Amino acid sequence: MTAPAGLEAAAAGGARERARAIHKAGGIAEALASGAISRQVAVSLSEALVLGLLKQGVRKYIGIFGHGCTDLAEVLRIYEEEGVTRTFNCRHEVAMSHAATVLTWCYGEVPAVVTSIGPGALQAMAGSLAAASNGVGLYHIYGDETTFGEGYNMQQVPKREQHIYGQITALMGQSYVLHTPEALRDALRRGSLSVFHPYRRQPFYLLLPINKQPAMVRLTLTALPGRPELPAVAPIDERIYADAVGRISRTAKVAIKAGGGTRGHDAASNGWPKRPAQVLSCRRARPACCRIFTRRTCTSEDRRARSPATTP
Repeated sequence: MTAPAGLEAAAAGGARERARAIHKAGGIAEALASGAISRQVAVSLSEALVLGLLKQGVRKYIGIFGHGCTDLAEVLRIYEEEGVTRTFNCRHEVAMSHAATVLTWCYGEVPAVVTSIGPGALQAMAGSLAAASNGVGLYHIYGDETTFGEGYNMQQVPKREQHIYGQITALMGQSYVLHTPEALRDALRRGSLSVFHPYRRQPFYLLLPINKQPAMVRLTLTALPGRPELPAVAPIDERIYADAVGRISRTAKVAIKAGGGTRGHDAASNGWPKRPAQVLSCRRARPACCRIFTRRTCTSEDRRARSPATTP
């Protein structure tokens, strides 16, 4: 049920107070630690989502707003006015999806893409293919049809079946329809594991039904998940390492193909054994996808032999 007008006004006032306190404290973690904002709050689902994403370091929203995400847009307006978030309005959903991918891929800052219901969401999802194909994690938030089942709602898919957009986005990656506001914690937990996975990152699609965005929900902010900490672990059996060391020591050349899972580990190669290194090719912008470590400097014949055109 949509919140009454009086309750909506009170929620908007509380949202501004919370945003102001977060900005003054220097962040949501600092505001919670100092008691500037209460750990238990009653807020709209839209504000709860913004607060939850703040805990994961998501502060920038790139979007095209319409009737499918009006309530979320109003919350973002308040939080931007108080200096907590930034919102960038765009004119084409595919272009803004690519812009968000670049912001994450090249600058290491995870944003959220926001669109209304309808063709815009399909456009944004089409643009997210670049992120999905290259292991780039970010949030995609789309407005969705109401949960009342009252029939075709303007731009929803004209088919008599539930959660069509959720099924479509699930084909691209991890997807979650926030049919129930109280499920926000589970949605953000799944989202964080998808967007911030250590080596298999991908977009996470959140669908917000129009009538659920202003719905009030009580939640504990400290219980909302932050960015996951997934430390690297090693197998107990060290025989595989001994075998690898033996193979490396017996060969004159070692070819390492570094894919998307090595993104962010470029600095680690600086501490590897001091053998002349030559970057032969790079099929992606970051990092170099193929490094050749040899006991001698690679010749031009070596580079031609291992060029992408001749590599199977």
